[in-house]
Amino acid sequence: MSGEVDVKSLWQAVNETLHQGAVNRPLWEAARTAVPLVIEEETNALVLGMPTRRMDLAGHLETRINKARLQEIVQAKLGRRLDIKVIEGETLEAYERAAERERLRAVSAEAAHAKALGVQTAAASWDTLNEQILVLHTQTEGRRFVTTRAKFLIRCVRTIAEAEDRIREREPGKDDFHERQLARTLEKVATLTDSQVMGVTLEYLRYRSSRQRHRP
Repeated sequence: MSGEVDVKSLWQAVNETLHQGAVNRPLWEAARTAVPLVIEEETNALVLGMPTRRMDLAGHLETRINKARLQEIVQAKLGRRLDIKVIEGETLEAYERAAERERLRAVSAEAAHAKALGVQTAAASWDTLNEQILVLHTQTEGRRFVTTRAKFLIRCVRTIAEAEDRIREREPGKDDFHERQLARTLEKVATLTDSQVMGVTLEYLRYRSSRQRHRP
């Protein structure tokens, strides 16, 4: 994320510099209202949060001329050029939700594209499943509570079992590969739920056994 950069001080300096230039009251108001959240290293962007009730101001930060001006000031202060990204919300939690929505859209788009081309491999299928689990985890509130983590574990077990059936049916004859990928996925769930891998694996096998018994 933002590393050692104090984004609040950076944005305060940007605001001060803006007022030293030509009068641009809409830009001034938008910049003053925006809340600096993080520097997103993956996209090389400074992420600004805008209160929901003032999202009408976001456009003033994103016009070609205004954005170029902001990037110019940031580069002068920071020594590197950053994109300017505006999201709805004023907190890091709002940023995390927005980032996961973007991730989920990207995962969905990638999966849809692969399916349309008919080239989705077993590896891509397992990777998509793991991305979905990460999204579910991020969207789960109250993760510090053990009961919430237990409910998330149960949800993951069901999700993995359904996905494993689909993947094995689509890519038969790769049992060793599927077993390795399943183990990797269960290890991820164990890490996310602060659980022992063996406990998660046993819970998964019990669930699969239960499903088999209740099938007509």
